[in-house]
Parts: sequence; structure tokens; C-alpha cells
Amino acid sequence: LVADSTASALGTALKFCSKLEKAKLVLYNTKLADDGGQALASGLDRPELQDLDLRIRDTGVGDKTGVALGQSLSKCSKMTKLHLEMSDTKMSDASGIALGEALRAHHKLTKATIMFYNTKLTDAGGQALASGLDRPQLLDLDLRLRACGVADDTGVALGRSLGKCSNMLKLRLELEDTKMGDATGVALGKALREFPKIAQAAISLFNTKLADDGGQA
Repeated sequence: LVADSTASALGTALKFCSKLEKAKLVLYNTKLADDGGQALASGLDRPELQDLDLRIRDTGVGDKTGVALGQSLSKCSKMTKLHLEMSDTKMSDASGIALGEALRAHHKLTKATIMFYNTKLTDAGGQALASGLDRPQLLDLDLRLRACGVADDTGVALGRSLGKCSNMLKLRLELEDTKMGDATGVALGKALREFPKIAQAAISLFNTKLADDGGQA
């Protein structure tokens, strides 16, 4: 199985790709850990990168990889499409904070898929991650935070960010099996009113603390 040595080699190789505009790296269900994950993530600081698909779910990576990834992505200001699968890993709040900060550098982002479910993420990282999604050019968002420790602080931050995405056409939110409640429902309901062009929306909030106040909103 692919492990740290392979990822480290790929990270080194990426450093020589100064004109890289598009990359797809699929390493899920491998023996990848933080040594290799950090090296791989560090190689993604390519200023010309516009389209990144990185899938490292179901591996042993943790916050060292997540923070390195955030640092690299913050240098990719031309990014328009971003697909990150980091579920079923040891990542937690430090990763969420780093990725949230990186998203703020992506002023041209139009499509984002971020899968962070079944991790150690709580509101400290979830709120930061959600706050980074206030991208006015965003048209298509798929955010999956189910089965982690996030609650209403994350949900409210997400609603606030989405309220600035008035061009949104397609939205998928998987927030089930979390501690989110009515405050999240109210915030998301308010955000949805800002989407005059929305064509498709799927929002999952089952097995949460949502009641009528938030559900009605």
C-alpha cells in the first residue's frame, strides 16, 4: 500500500511544477500518515494552481498535514475549483482553522467540495472553516461536516458566510450527527433567502438538536 515515502516523493516532485494549474491526487485508504501527508501538502504551494482535487480520507494523517495544507493553499490565489476529502482522519481544529484562513485567499473560487466528517473537528475549527466560505463568486458548494463535534457556533458562522454568496446555484450541506440546533437552522434559513438563483439544494440535519424554531426558519 502507498505510504509516507510515496507521498514525500510526490511532494518533492510537485515543487518542480512551477506552472501547475490542475492536480488530482487520490491517496485514500492507504498507510499515509503525517510525515508523508505534510510533505505532500507542502508541495501544493503552487501559485498557478487553479483546480485541485485532493483525497486523503481514511488515512492516518492529522493536524500536521492539515496545517501544512492550509499554508500551501493560502498561496494559491488563482484557485477556482477545490475538492478536499479529509474525512475519517485524525484532523481536528488546527486543520479547520488553517483551511479557513487559506480559503480567504481564494477570491476567484466558484466551486468547492470539502469533506471533513468523522474527524475530531469541534466549533473552534468548524467556525473558522465556515467563516472562510464567504466567497462572493461561489456558485457550487458541497460541505460535509457530519459525525464530528461541531455545534451552533459553526452553524451560525456558516449561515453568515453563505449569506454573502448571492450567486449560489447549487448547495449541499451534510450536517447530521452533530450538536447543531435551532441557531443553526435560523442562520441557514436566513442565508437561503439570499440565493435568488439557487437551482438545487440538499441540506441534511437529522440526528441533531434541531427543533421547531430552527426547522421552521
